[in-house]
Amino acid sequence: MMRTLALVSLLTLALAAASCKRSDVSVNQNSAGTPAASGKPSSAPPFQTKEPERYQATRVVTTIDGGASQTFIARDGERRREEYEEGAGGRVAYLELPGARYVLLPAKKLYAELKTEAGGRGGGAEIPPDFSPERLLNESRPETVYERLGEENLDGRQAVKYRVTVRDPGTGHAAVETLVWVDERLGMPVKSETTSSGARTTTELRDVRETVDAGLFELPADYQKVSPEEIFAQTNGGRD
Repeated sequence: MMRTLALVSLLTLALAAASCKRSDVSVNQNSAGTPAASGKPSSAPPFQTKEPERYQATRVVTTIDGGASQTFIARDGERRREEYEEGAGGRVAYLELPGARYVLLPAKKLYAELKTEAGGRGGGAEIPPDFSPERLLNESRPETVYERLGEENLDGRQAVKYRVTVRDPGTGHAAVETLVWVDERLGMPVKSETTSSGARTTTELRDVRETVDAGLFELPADYQKVSPEEIFAQTNGGRD
């Protein structure tokens, strides 16, 4: 079941798209006339996910109990920024530039350079190989069913809505159901609603823009450089 939940989670908002660090996953669409294209169920993903080379957006995750979190995301080629609230440290920003990674505390005007080798601390969790977007999105699974439901307008963007149903191999009953809205012009999912055992989680990209402020990827001149340990000591431990 953990593998099933990981599959759905990675399929929906591509975490692949917006939050999987540079995991530009590409899935070939089924040709016209196939079951997925006609709206009938398919066992293979009928949509593409590939993070745009240049965009910015706010990812909002909401749970059924009203809990919510927001992450600001900006990308311009090899440059990337993610910013969110974390504990007593206030807003934390992770900045990736060619050959370097940084963590910033805007409220305290502090920053630290992070190690770039494998195992170095950075702005995102590592994904186990079995749960990689490339493998999960390209591997056909008989217990997973995809169905195109039609088109909808989300926040001024046209999106194609899909239902993704993952069945428990043991019982054959639906274990997890996810509705996914894919912006085909942008090239990635922009919203998902996942329901499992009565719990529902909604993930949505808001305020999507295809132009990015170049200043987001610059280290402010008035910030003081400190060690990573000093930065993480003022937050809830950063991201592991």
